[in-house]
Amino acid sequence: MNDEMKHVVFEEMFQAAGGRIPQDPEAFTRLAHQSWELAVVLPFYMYYFHPNEWKEYTLFTDDPLPSTLNHAAHIALDAPTLHAGKQIKRYFYRAASITSIPGDYQTAMSVANWTYYLFRKYHQICERARVSTTVSK
Repeated sequence: MNDEMKHVVFEEMFQAAGGRIPQDPEAFTRLAHQSWELAVVLPFYMYYFHPNEWKEYTLFTDDPLPSTLNHAAHIALDAPTLHAGKQIKRYFYRAASITSIPGDYQTAMSVANWTYYLFRKYHQICERARVSTTVSK
């Protein structure tokens, strides 16, 4: 299912980015400030396609959005109802632990709201991947 998840995340990002996927975390973050749809896919895209660059960028940027998304993803993925894998949970635990949690509303939404939307997006991605796996069999 991991390949299906990666494929679904790529499709989601491609659509959210209007067919033009940026090349670096800074460009992704700039677009995420402009597009809520892109922002909720961003942590998952970075996990699958640019994990090391994302953690490094999160650590050194002054922009609070990457850290906020990492903290929100960590909280969302830890929800027992998502049944997220250990590897992705561990990744966002580590990504969140390298920075402090930004204060509420340093980004477009509070960490609690980002958590809610990331939870929903991850659930949608899982469902699309599951359906894709079922259809291809």
